[in-house]
Amino acid sequence: MKVLQVGKFYYPYRGGIETYLRDLCLGLKDRVDLKVLVSNTNHRTVRETVEGVDVIRAGRWGRLAATSICPSFPRLLKQNAGDIISIQHPDPLAAISYLSARPPGKMVVAYQSDIIRQRFTKYLYRPFLLSFLSRAQAIIVTSPLFIESSPVLHRFRDKCVVIPIGINPNDYLSHPSIGEKTKEIQRRHGDRIVLFIGRLALYKGIEYLLKAMEGVDGKLIIVGKGGRLGALAMMVASHHLEDKVFLMGEVSRDDLLAYLHACSVFCLPSITRNEAFGIVQLEAMACSRPVVSTRLDTGVNYINLDRETGLVVPPQDSGKLRDALNELLSNPELRKKLGRQGRERVKREFTKEKMAVRTFDLYQNLALASLGQRSEVPKVPKV
Repeated sequence: MKVLQVGKFYYPYRGGIETYLRDLCLGLKDRVDLKVLVSNTNHRTVRETVEGVDVIRAGRWGRLAATSICPSFPRLLKQNAGDIISIQHPDPLAAISYLSARPPGKMVVAYQSDIIRQRFTKYLYRPFLLSFLSRAQAIIVTSPLFIESSPVLHRFRDKCVVIPIGINPNDYLSHPSIGEKTKEIQRRHGDRIVLFIGRLALYKGIEYLLKAMEGVDGKLIIVGKGGRLGALAMMVASHHLEDKVFLMGEVSRDDLLAYLHACSVFCLPSITRNEAFGIVQLEAMACSRPVVSTRLDTGVNYINLDRETGLVVPPQDSGKLRDALNELLSNPELRKKLGRQGRERVKREFTKEKMAVRTFDLYQNLALASLGQRSEVPKVPKV
């Protein structure tokens, strides 16, 4: 079975969708005849092999509204189309190229999130998006909740298939060097640590977490970079939280693991649908840490189950956030129970291998359907 994966960029370019696409391709490359088509970061078109995956990077001549302008993209898409064409969304370049080229093969859309930030251009793009999705044989969505809450997806519900993003739980086990770093963090900050990891953006709701920390008996460590760094530093100073809130910036992979193992509770206080999945929750759960997250109508709730793997509170509610953090910090047995159940949930439902197998099964069903041997697409599980 020939498969063409289409995305914005590919490894070593780093980003959430790029990480997902790399993990998926590494899981598929020994199962299918695989190619990847993405934009380059300069005007040259190059073909190369990356970790055993054939990658075509189309020359880029500029950007418009965060979208690459690659004149050769429609032609390259049609030339390299396979039995299955899988396109990452949001990516207007790929969608418009598909509509222009009309390549052969079954088309699958991996729908990662709605377009939220570009408020004006998303309305101009909407007719193209609806036409694009109407031509898909299947739409991969990372959680059931997202289907009903999306202003776009609910009308294509019958095409949607839930395949969650996965990680490798064994990548998050501690080892001696990580253990030493973990002990050093706990010597410095104590054993009642709340941890946040992520981009310092407004939708992450970090300001509500800072306000909650005024009434929490513990320390907060914030790992990440972004445009809100200055505002958060000013808020820490104005609320006199310098002795209990620490902005660490970006850290190495080993330091990240050490912080995950050093913390008592991981917190994801996001406040809007921009937080479509929250893969960082999986990373904390793989380290057997309970999660406090907010009740959003996205994949965030699908990962962290209230009273099973952590606690779930309303968004933009510092008081409820404070109470949840205090409950877990003061109850070691509950933390241990939820942390253990969280790791088991990751191993059971959210691994890279399961993600690759489920995706391959979908592709195979669609390819067989084109031969008249099978016509069923897996049904969406009940929310």
